[in-house]
Amino acid sequence: MTGRWLHSREEDTASADVYRREDHAFPPARRPRRGLEFRADGTFLDLRPGPDDRPREVAGHWEDAGAGVLRVVFPDGRLLVLSRSGDRLLLARD
Repeated sequence: MTGRWLHSREEDTASADVYRREDHAFPPARRPRRGLEFRADGTFLDLRPGPDDRPREVAGHWEDAGAGVLRVVFPDGRLLVLSRSGDRLLLARD
């Protein structure tokens, strides 16, 4: 679970966003991908494309909500990880 994940918008569904590990073979994209970083100590970074396309870090924390669901909280929002497999995260869409 820990590590850096990038938004794989090509795989999104109507109700969820898909994230893959950063070493996934993504197709070329014109704009930077949003990223998530989960750390073993429970801290979290939301990596948002900044005005110069470099990631802008927003810190938060994550916790196991049970039944395979993770809850992520940061100052200006929340994320809910609905499922995770070896190289794929499925996040509830806002």
